Amino acid sequence: MKRIISAALLSASCLSANAGVIFSDNFDSEVPDVVVQTGSDTNYDSFTNWNVSDGTVDLVANGDWSLSCAGNAGKCVDLDGSSGNAGVFTSNIFALAAGNYLLSFDVSGNQERNSSNDTMELQLGGFVNDTITLAANDPWVTMNYNFTVSGAASNNLSFNHLGNDNIGILLDNVIITSVSEPGTLALLGLGLVGLTAARRKKSA
Repeated sequence: MKRIISAALLSASCLSANAGVIFSDNFDSEVPDVVVQTGSDTNYDSFTNWNVSDGTVDLVANGDWSLSCAGNAGKCVDLDGSSGNAGVFTSNIFALAAGNYLLSFDVSGNQERNSSNDTMELQLGGFVNDTITLAANDPWVTMNYNFTVSGAASNNLSFNHLGNDNIGILLDNVIITSVSEPGTLALLGLGLVGLTAARRKKSA
């Protein structure tokens, strides 16, 4: 009986150990170089966890320019900055060990500042590649991408906005988490099934 309990607890412990945040940023801690509106900054390039190249992006505080960030709070990023040249928004390098991961982020359309659709390219190493197009009135939505890394590697995440009209897709709440492998979940399930069976046998 004690051995079965230990096995189940070990499986649960493995499950917890395999889950964790690798990278996370909601932009709320960013401090504008020059305050525009309440807490925003156009053509902002002092991000803690990101670099901007080949153009500009804007830091947006919720409510400024009548724009809303995800959850109607905090700050977010307009990926087509005010210079008339949309930037490539690239994260600092982070390490990924072999395993399964989830990339998640919130995006909205340009919130009807014009009627055009906006498109951006998403890339995370060779693991996640996508082209995302949003209509001007598309509300905030969470995008999720599951991917698997077969060997340890250093990577970064980039959003490349394909517009040049100063009005673009808004980005918020970027997070990468490690997730438990199916085998770990199976072990946990087997441990719990064995524990239940042993309890029933003892009761009988």
